[in-house]
Amino acid sequence: MRLKNKTATILIAEGYHDHEFWYPYYRFREEGAKVTVAAPTAGTVYGEGRNGKDGLPAEADIAISELPSTLPDILFLPGGIYGPLELRAIPEVQAYVKRCMDANILVCAICHAPWILTAAGVVKGRKIACPRDMQWDITGAGGIYSTEPAVLDGNLLSAHYYGNLPEMFQLLFQGLH
Repeated sequence: MRLKNKTATILIAEGYHDHEFWYPYYRFREEGAKVTVAAPTAGTVYGEGRNGKDGLPAEADIAISELPSTLPDILFLPGGIYGPLELRAIPEVQAYVKRCMDANILVCAICHAPWILTAAGVVKGRKIACPRDMQWDITGAGGIYSTEPAVLDGNLLSAHYYGNLPEMFQLLFQGLH
C-alpha cells in the first residue's frame, strides 16, 4: 500500500472523462489513500459520454468552496472537455491549484485538465504532456508542450489521455515525497 496514510483530492465538474476519474479513484483507494471528490456542488456529477451526459456518474463528497484548509498529498485533475472548461473558470479552483503547486503538493492533470493549470497561472517554464490541440494553450501560458505520454516536472505530473494512465501512475509513485 504505497499511499497508506496519504490523501488524494480529485476535482470534477459536469463532463469529466469517466476513465480519467475512475481509474485514479480506484488506484488511489487500492493503494491505501483516503480519497475526497470535490465538485462545484456536492452530490451527483455526470461524466462525459459519447452522447453527452451518459457516462458513469460520480458522487462529489464536498463542494469545492468547502475544501478544508489542510492540503492533500495529491491533487488530481481528470480531463474531458466540459469538466475542465467549467473548473478553470472558478476562482476557488484556480486559487486551490496554485496553493497546491506553491506548497509542493503533487498536482496531476490529464488530457484537457491542463486548461485548469493555465487558468491558475502555474505552467510557466513547466513541461506539460497533453493533447496536441492544447499545445498553443500551454506555450501561450509559458509552458513547454511535450509529446511524451506522461511527464513529471517537479511536483507537476501530466499525461496526454486515459490510455497513458499506467505511465502516469508509474511517475506518480516516483513523484511522491
